[in-house]
Amino acid sequence: MESATAVAKLNGAKQITCNYCLARKSCLISTLNTNENSELSSLINHEKPMMKGQRLFLQGDNFQSLYLIRSGCFKSCIVDESGERQVTGFHFSTDILGIDGIDSRKYTCEVEALETSSVCSLDFDCFKDSSLKTNQKVYNRLLCAVSCMMFRESHLMMVLGKMKAEQRLAHFLLDISQRMHDRGESAHEFRLSMARYDIANYLGLAVETVSRLFKRLEEQGLIVANRHRVRLMDMDGLHYVIAGGYLDRRVEKPLPLTAAG
Repeated sequence: MESATAVAKLNGAKQITCNYCLARKSCLISTLNTNENSELSSLINHEKPMMKGQRLFLQGDNFQSLYLIRSGCFKSCIVDESGERQVTGFHFSTDILGIDGIDSRKYTCEVEALETSSVCSLDFDCFKDSSLKTNQKVYNRLLCAVSCMMFRESHLMMVLGKMKAEQRLAHFLLDISQRMHDRGESAHEFRLSMARYDIANYLGLAVETVSRLFKRLEEQGLIVANRHRVRLMDMDGLHYVIAGGYLDRRVEKPLPLTAAG
């Protein structure tokens, strides 16, 4: 399967203005003044929408651009010599993809769209040269954003590695909840675009275990899950699970979620 990078080079990308982008408020350009905004916008390419299953770039591709997610959801994977994939993260609007290629000049993982999604590409060398010559503030902001992302991901992996299965799933749901909140979306109800086997792979659990734990959390009244939609009913209860406890109670079953979304 061709990566989106290769497809874009062949087909070109339709130029779309940043002015009406839904991710603008949390994007790299959100705190820039008019002149700075205009300068950076001239370096950004608004790529064509990607379909579910399409890969943005492949492991080992030459590094050229960073990608800012406008909408949708992606997963990143590392592929070993036998072809086995290890999911290393899930990424949402305003996240930056491709930072793993800055040092080695090659992408060290592959990134795949989990639903219809869109990104903006930023040629890194052009961006770096322009920023360091005229406005280092923008470059510094990118470095801060990258540093925060890397810290969050490494901290999450460290924490998850010390947890039991039910704690891992509860922590995963609360982490997604916080990320939705940070984007101005609902922290209590959201769409999980990733499949159960992707969640299991990411958390280091069996698919059957993840399915059983989702059901158990529902039975305890902590969540309601319907296909890809999840509603967090008791966030304090989920924190209690993470702390090592487990609620053992039966509650009235809440109204089910609709399958839409």
